[in-house]
This record gives sequence, C-alpha cells and structure tokens, in this order.
Amino acid sequence: MATTLRPATETRLIQWRQWWQLRSPAERSILLVAGGVVLGLVAWVLVWQPLTRDTERLERRLVEQRASVAIARRQADEIAALARNTVEPTPRDARADVELALARQGLKASAIERGDDQRLRVTLDGVSFDVLATLLDGLQRDARLSVVDLTAAARVEPGQVRAEMTFALPR
Repeated sequence: MATTLRPATETRLIQWRQWWQLRSPAERSILLVAGGVVLGLVAWVLVWQPLTRDTERLERRLVEQRASVAIARRQADEIAALARNTVEPTPRDARADVELALARQGLKASAIERGDDQRLRVTLDGVSFDVLATLLDGLQRDARLSVVDLTAAARVEPGQVRAEMTFALPR
C-alpha cells in the first residue's frame, strides 16, 4: 500500500479547520472579535500612532519654516530698502586725503605724483618706520587707499627710512 506525504502547511491547515469546526458558534464569535481587537491594536500601534506623530512633527516644522520665510522676506525687504536708500559717496580727492594724513602725522612728502587714472605715487624722504605703518593704516581705513607697491630703504639715522609708495585709488 502506497502512502502519500502531505506538505506540513497543508497538514496544519487541515488541523486548524478541524479545531475551528469543533468550536461552538459563540466561541467562534468571541475568537473573531478578539482577533479583530488584536488586529485593530496592531494597526493602531504600527500605523496610526506613527502617522499622527509624523503629522504633528511636520505641522511644527511647517510653522517654523513659515516663520523663517517671513523673517527672510522681511530681511530681503530691508536689504532692498537699504539698496534703494544708499547714497553714492562723493568722489574724494586722493591727493588731498594723502596730504591730510601726512599733516596729521607731521610729515611732508617730497613728491606726490598721479600715475595713471588709478594710481598715486608718494615719496617720503625721511620717516620713522612706526609712523609709516600708522600712516598706511590710516590711509587704508579712512581714505580707502590701498598700497600696491612699497619700497622702504634704510637711512643713516636709526629707525628712519625713505619710503616710496604707490596707492590704488578707490573706485
């Protein structure tokens, strides 16, 4: 006699059907309700809770981002207003600025020459190196004159140099 082996899943399915058939209709109803409640709880924990948590988080981020956009728009409006209200500085005479800075330091230039349109060459015959540094700093800060070339040659007196400077004029 030949016997056939059934797969394990088919055997379990048959056993489950037999078990189910042995239950009374009241037991079946209770088991279905309990299964529905368990399924509902699992869906609530695994689906509904994460959805509500993410929704709340996204609503908070939306409020924060709307506030950031409002701040950015207000700042953009302020920048635009500043750009409209900016007064162009009147062109200054670089030579006059240099002469004023020299006078403040108690110096006199041996030569101030205008090179091309964007350069000014200044020569000082005898100046203390410390005073020269202060002069250059003041011209950079106050008159916006940048040194593009500087030659300082030592003199016989200690701490004294002969300085030849070329400034780039502001635009």
